[in-house]
Amino acid sequence: MAVGLHTAPPSIIAIHGGDGTLHRAVAALGKAFGDTPLPPIAILGGGTMNVVSSSLAIRQKATPYLSALVEAVRSGRRLETVRRRCLRIGGTLGFIFGNGLMANFLTEYYGKGEYGPARATWLLLRAVGSAAINGPFIHKIFKRFEGTIEVDGQALERTVFIGFGAATVREVGLGFKLNHRADDDVERFGVLAIHGRPTGLLPDFWPVYRGRGVSPKRSFSAVASTVTITPKAGSMAYTIDGDLYRGEGPLTISVGPHIDFVRPPALSAIGEAHRAPALPPAPPTAPSSAESAR
Repeated sequence: MAVGLHTAPPSIIAIHGGDGTLHRAVAALGKAFGDTPLPPIAILGGGTMNVVSSSLAIRQKATPYLSALVEAVRSGRRLETVRRRCLRIGGTLGFIFGNGLMANFLTEYYGKGEYGPARATWLLLRAVGSAAINGPFIHKIFKRFEGTIEVDGQALERTVFIGFGAATVREVGLGFKLNHRADDDVERFGVLAIHGRPTGLLPDFWPVYRGRGVSPKRSFSAVASTVTITPKAGSMAYTIDGDLYRGEGPLTISVGPHIDFVRPPALSAIGEAHRAPALPPAPPTAPSSAESAR
């Protein structure tokens, strides 16, 4: 399908699904299009979290969004877009990369086959409670990554991390903006290396939610064009846009191609075309005989 779209590119490609669907669709399109720019993409959020679209303030429901897009294209109306680069992670494309904490959390999240904000919230609260009593669950979630990380050719001094992330969007779910440097330079991507003790991160929950990030005392953050991760164990688990992977040897993350995401048309443009016309005012009624006699 992706090859066919390259042969006859449409004006817009609409993708219905969650972050994993978006990741795999963009990866397939990137492979098919090569150096040719992709057509604008409309994210019709249909997943459980929809982190990428939420980060880009694209929160319109799929059906009215698609209807408005079809009407706009047919009428020749110009649509606004927001441009973002994606990440090139090894041989694929994505928007949010994470190992350590991020991959461990998702392993638990998918463990019982129940997905959605409610389960993610439950796991977050369980982790906080476990941290308060130094329980086994927090150590499972915060199992550390060991290895070397080079950011734009410079190796980080530390080699043990709670987790490392790279992203071109800020959010990671439930409104938490863990990748707070992702918007600093739209031509590069934000990176975050977290270290320290699990309980030491409790004061960072609210700042992360507000978009201020993890304290520099417990993390390293920057914007970058290239990152190389070499796991000490030879392999590592990691996540790309919510999908879990395990890779062998060093992994390189670099700046991927530009993607223009279509902003949903204004709510008025979505609703007005389908709104029933207002009824005309009722004609004045003739006065009754009793009223005429008064």
